[in-house]
Amino acid sequence: MHQLDSSTLPDLVKPQEGRRRRSRSHPSRWRKLRRRFRRLNYRLLLIIIVSVIAVIIMGSLVLVSNARAQVEDAWGSLNRVMTRINNTPGTELTLADFERLWASVGELDQRLASADKQIAFLRPFDFVSPDVALSFEALDAAHELTQATRKMLNGLRPTLFFLTEGEQDETVNPQFSSGERVVELLELGRNSFSEADTHLRQAEAIIAGLRLDNVSPEMLVTVDGLADSHRQVREINDLLLTSPELLTVALGLESPQSYLVLSANSDELRPSGGYISTYGWMTVRRGRIADFSYSPTTARSPNPPPAEMASAVQIPPWWIQYTQPIYAAWDSSWHADFPSTAAMAAWYYDNGGNPGSPVNGVIGIDLVGFEYVLRGLGSVTVPGYSELITPGNFRQAVYAIRAGGGDNAHKEFVAALYKQILADWQRVDPERNADLRREVLQALREKHIMLYFTDEQINSAFEAIGWSGEQETGVGRDYLLVADANLGSKSSRAVLRSTTYDVTIQPDGTLNSTVAVGYDFPARAAEQDPAVRPQHYNDINYHTILQVFAPANSTLLGAEGVTFDPTVAAAPEHTIFVSELQVNYDDSLRVQYRYETPQAVETIGRYRRYTLVIQKQPGTIAEQVNVQLRLPAGATSVKISPTPTNSYFIDQPILEFRLSLKTDQTIEVIYTN
Repeated sequence: MHQLDSSTLPDLVKPQEGRRRRSRSHPSRWRKLRRRFRRLNYRLLLIIIVSVIAVIIMGSLVLVSNARAQVEDAWGSLNRVMTRINNTPGTELTLADFERLWASVGELDQRLASADKQIAFLRPFDFVSPDVALSFEALDAAHELTQATRKMLNGLRPTLFFLTEGEQDETVNPQFSSGERVVELLELGRNSFSEADTHLRQAEAIIAGLRLDNVSPEMLVTVDGLADSHRQVREINDLLLTSPELLTVALGLESPQSYLVLSANSDELRPSGGYISTYGWMTVRRGRIADFSYSPTTARSPNPPPAEMASAVQIPPWWIQYTQPIYAAWDSSWHADFPSTAAMAAWYYDNGGNPGSPVNGVIGIDLVGFEYVLRGLGSVTVPGYSELITPGNFRQAVYAIRAGGGDNAHKEFVAALYKQILADWQRVDPERNADLRREVLQALREKHIMLYFTDEQINSAFEAIGWSGEQETGVGRDYLLVADANLGSKSSRAVLRSTTYDVTIQPDGTLNSTVAVGYDFPARAAEQDPAVRPQHYNDINYHTILQVFAPANSTLLGAEGVTFDPTVAAAPEHTIFVSELQVNYDDSLRVQYRYETPQAVETIGRYRRYTLVIQKQPGTIAEQVNVQLRLPAGATSVKISPTPTNSYFIDQPILEFRLSLKTDQTIEVIYTN
């Protein structure tokens, strides 16, 4: 048999060999297809996974948004209760108010727990969104805050129950005689206050670690509100933790306390309230006034310190230069900060060896404050004087006696009147208790009564609740206080003062500011005022030293409407522009200061916070203040408090606020470029 040669095979056979070769290469094609198919599956799988993740993320965001909405609803309910309480004089708060607050905090705590359960499974995926991550941290901080608030309220419950005698509609009745029992009950609640402090510290640690770089505006507002609430609760709880010791000292429960009373005539306005025309002293023992007296202010009353101590009083060069400088420490303080004025007066009184010295504190009260007290008492009959004194005829009676008998006669009457007010206050009819407490608290809120203590811890406590007349800092934020010093007449109430403040925020956070102070001394107002009579002035025109307090390290650019260039006085926490002015009778005057400040805007991640603190001058009633704020071009506001009166856009966003300065005011705007 012969071996076949493939070259001799018919052509018909050769294609079969080719087919066999193609058949052998077929598996490699499948491998390519399978590889492509596998790649296609991976891409498809990746698309499916991404879609699922997107759905999860969207669903997560919806869940987070829903949870946050529930929490914010409960938070809103709590804020409404808090707003009502803040706007209600403390002596009118009832046990029912406490129960509403307790219920609102409890509801918020339940909503927080519910929200945490609803989105707990998302915690491992908090990286998907800055808002999601921040929501978990904010929930944790809010939970600690509500726990702290519940502990604090629980510790307060026995004290409040005692003060209201357990009656739902009974108002708080803080009688001095109950001071010892209040201290005991606050001691009973101390463990709860300590537990609240632990929760507050944990909340503070969480809030301090929050990263706000890329969060949404809505989330920023939520966190900002959380931080503000934490600050408020912390201040209250810190006060409660120390209140037993503070009240023990202030009420003389262990040893008598001596207090100096400065009665300021706010018709003759001075930076921290008014000219000290009369003064008093009192001794408090076991929560009651044990002894007191009142006297007119004269060159020898109270007894001044030795003349050689005059060098201790450093009078600024722009202030009234006394031939005997030591008297500036008593009745001519240039400070708009009441604690500074009170410390000088206490130094003067103590070093003169006067009754009750050394004093443990100073109580400042002006004419308006006494009018409020009279409203609470209803009326007062002064021994030796036939007229029944009421809030309606108080000032008329004072100036009628001054017109008929001169300066000393009216001071003696005022001293006798104030002495009788203190006596009546001690034995007030129980039916008038609520009225009197309401009026006194209003006077404290509006700086017509102010308190200073030589004990720094007690002083700090009263500063925290706004009863000290302390001037706040102008460092790191915007600040404004306008203060007058009436030089010799009693016409301050007839001179109407208003302030307009225009401020532009520069891109670098510095401010270009203009303060305009307007005075109006209309005859129609003066004619109705018993203080504006020829017997009470040498010159009917209004003479004043004006101080405008701006942020520290501000630079004056110019002034208009002033006779002489203003004096610029630098203080650690403020810059002061000082001018001596004359406002003619039945005329008006407008002065203006232009200045620039250092950086005064806070950076929060990609956001900016502008804060303006406007403080009222003690002794004034309700000055009108208009603020126009220009944000940087392209800025978008995220949070504005309070709600502006108007807002519009002319090359840049502009916000307008109209304020009645019965109490200090704060404007806060958070924005982003």
